[in-house]
Parts: sequence; C-alpha cells; structure tokens
Amino acid sequence: MKSPLFFTRLATAIFLLSASTCLPAQTEVFSEDFSGFTTGTHASPSTYDLSATLDSKTSVPGWTGYKVYSAGGEIKLGTAEVPGWIETPEIIMAGYGGNLLLKFDISRWPDDAATVRVLVNGSQIGETLAPSNEFQSMAISLPEGISSGKVRFESSAKRFYLDNVKIAAQYPTGIKDAAREKVKVFPNPAADIIIIDNAILFDKLEVYNVSGMLLESVELPDKMSTEYSMSGYSQGLYFFRFLSQGAVFTVKVVKY
Repeated sequence: MKSPLFFTRLATAIFLLSASTCLPAQTEVFSEDFSGFTTGTHASPSTYDLSATLDSKTSVPGWTGYKVYSAGGEIKLGTAEVPGWIETPEIIMAGYGGNLLLKFDISRWPDDAATVRVLVNGSQIGETLAPSNEFQSMAISLPEGISSGKVRFESSAKRFYLDNVKIAAQYPTGIKDAAREKVKVFPNPAADIIIIDNAILFDKLEVYNVSGMLLESVELPDKMSTEYSMSGYSQGLYFFRFLSQGAVFTVKVVKY
C-alpha cells in the first residue's frame, strides 16, 4: 500500500470519540497522494532532492520541504545522515467544528531507527512516531480552535516514507433513527474474546491502537452476533471503529 504512560497516551489518542456517537461519511478537506512523484521506487528511491521543485510534483501547490525524494508514487524524507521534512500548504480548517482528522501512511527505510514528529503550526500533535518497515495507516485528531494552518512531517533521525496525506471532517450527529440499535461490545474490559452484538448494522470493523495505528480491518458477517479475538494484542486501550455507508461508530475497548 502505496500505567502513567497509558493515560498519557490516552490523552493524546486519536479517535477520542464518544462511544455513543455516530458519524456520517467523512468530508474530505485536503488530500495529497504524491502520485506525481513518479521516478524511483519504494526499494530504490530517486537520489535527486526535489525540495526546490515540489510544486511541479504535488497536486496542491504550496508544499515546502527538505531532503524530499521521489519513490515511485510516494516520497522518502531524509537520508542516512540528514533528517528530512515536508510541510503542507496553508489549509483552511475553520467551519468544521473542530472535528478534523489527519490521515497518512508511513513507513521507515528498512531497519532504520527512524523517529517522526507531526506538527501543526509548529506544535507537535500526537506522539513521536517510530515507523516500521511496512506502511502503516495512521490517524490523528487535529486540535480544535485552529482556523488555518500547515501540517509538517519531520524526521528527528533517519529516513522515512510518506504517502496518502488527507484531512477529513467528521460531524457528530447522533443516531437519527431511534429504532436502530447501536452496536454492543462485551465484555469490556476483556481478556480475549469480544462479543459484537448487532454487527449486522455495519459492514466493516477497523481496530486501532492508542497511537492511531490501524491494526486490522475485517468485513463483518451478515449476522446479528459475532466474535472477535484480541489474543494477539497486548494490554491497553483500543478503538473499535464500525463502518457502514451511512455512519461510523467508535467504541473504546480495554484489554487486560
């Protein structure tokens, strides 16, 4: 594709949505898939720094950066010795009620000890990331009260890859149809097996950890009740995100 610590992470977690809130389909506010960066490949990126000519490659003008390399439809930031960064153009964020979600795919140069920060108008949001060798889908809630701003991805050390940067707006609306029951997830907290009642109301389940990493995406069966195993997960907080064509429903689940 293309603990005190626990509560600290909880405070900065993505998807801090009420467990009783339903959301309609997201409205896209900003998007860049880096498809104009056609030279090189993921395994062998171009060695030419494109920092001075980003407008010729991006779908939206105004990006700035340092040590930005084309990698066949994605970008590589930094070198083995010099960290790199890239920053979006000014994005209008007013008028969405503070319900903006930043999404992106990220990975590291194989086995590099890369660390990456995400900043909005110079202030870090979320935790410092330590990408893996494989692309991971991330999502971070943007701070409320920002009328406009720039999002910056910067490595503190080593090289990383970036792709599919998006900002989407979400509008809490509640459940309009009173006859439609919400998904029930139990036991919660759980040691392993989770029972999902009323799963038939949704098409897909996405499971995220507290850092915003997508751990698994599964199609839900066409039946009222199903099971989900958390045996492969460590103790902590997770976000079960149920999706259908009309709504998104998020439940916080704790594994002990």
